[in-house]
Amino acid sequence: MYRSFTDRMLGGVCGGLGAQLRINPWWLRAAFVVLALLSSGALALLYVILWWVMPQESLAAKRRGSALGLLVVLALIGIVVAAWVGRDAGWLRGPSGQEVFWPALLLLTSAVFLLRQVRG
Repeated sequence: MYRSFTDRMLGGVCGGLGAQLRINPWWLRAAFVVLALLSSGALALLYVILWWVMPQESLAAKRRGSALGLLVVLALIGIVVAAWVGRDAGWLRGPSGQEVFWPALLLLTSAVFLLRQVRG
């Protein structure tokens, strides 16, 4: 799975996902915007994570996305949605009662960025 080089508005994430899933990227873009607003920015952070994780499409060599790449993207979406639901249900609270949603997402983003740098 690759970020689109030709069908992009910001980072090419929705263009690449649309090509892989055979969905119009504009539907994905609209869904990302609406869900980012409803989730208080959690889906916007997911977009940034996907931007870091998904490699850029090469115009020189047309490659097909792997099933593993799609599985990783779907797992990231599932983790963010579960964290969002957990935050709203009150499951993501520390021992002192403080919310740990944003620190957990920051830690996840840092781990993805570190793995991306190590992988090259």
